[in-house]
Amino acid sequence: MKTLKGLSRRNFELKFGTNEKCIHYLSTQKWGDGFKCMKCSHTEYRKGKKAPFKRCLKCGLEESPTAHTLFHKVKFDLYKAFGMIYDIMTSKKGANSVWLAERYDVSQNTAWLFKRKVQSYLKSSKNNPLSGLIHVDDQRS
Repeated sequence: MKTLKGLSRRNFELKFGTNEKCIHYLSTQKWGDGFKCMKCSHTEYRKGKKAPFKRCLKCGLEESPTAHTLFHKVKFDLYKAFGMIYDIMTSKKGANSVWLAERYDVSQNTAWLFKRKVQSYLKSSKNNPLSGLIHVDDQRS
């Protein structure tokens, strides 16, 4: 399997190999510039009931790092979801749902649904096309 330049499978596993690492990454991506409530836009918060959750001080909305992301309501481990995305994105022939199900120990239906969700998110990126100088590595092995 061809990997993304700069992120080998080993480096990917080191960076995203546990649920905690994935939650930390999502929290940093979502709230790295500061918390902003999705309901009322208030910027002050306190810790939620669970460690990574944040609760708005104004309206009381409790928000998880996965809320309003590709990982919203995912019922299996986040490190598996991150791994599936990595495999979908790095496989030149595509990662079929049977293979994903076996590799990540989820049902074939779960793998198929999550793959479709990823593909749907990728299609939505057409609303934000890439610009500037873009390098594409398409070396055939």
